[in-house]
Amino acid sequence: MKIKGTADARLNELGLNSQQGRMIGYIFENQEKGVIQKDLAEVFNRKGASITSMLQGLEKKGYIKRVTPENDERQKSIFVLEKGALLVEEFNEIFSEVEASITKALSPEETAALKSLLQKVNSSL
Repeated sequence: MKIKGTADARLNELGLNSQQGRMIGYIFENQEKGVIQKDLAEVFNRKGASITSMLQGLEKKGYIKRVTPENDERQKSIFVLEKGALLVEEFNEIFSEVEASITKALSPEETAALKSLLQKVNSSL
């Protein structure tokens, strides 16, 4: 739980909650293939109005931008701005540091087994 506590504390400093942090991460990882509000509602199991509110907050704080494509004015494509990308990089560094501290006492084989088991558990959630 140290990972979550560290991440949540940093998000709180920035006036964000964990759901917003996860949303920025999801948009960052998937923006090349295109992310729209409907995708976020499905992935995060939220209603459209809730997603709209979260996106407005993230946009107002400068983490994302919403762009209306010329060919479809009904849907806005969502992109992470530099400020959001820097936040994702910061969290990736935090997670890497915690991962290193967890696995430093393990052999390479044990580390691989642990990662495999965690991925299996994660995919079943």
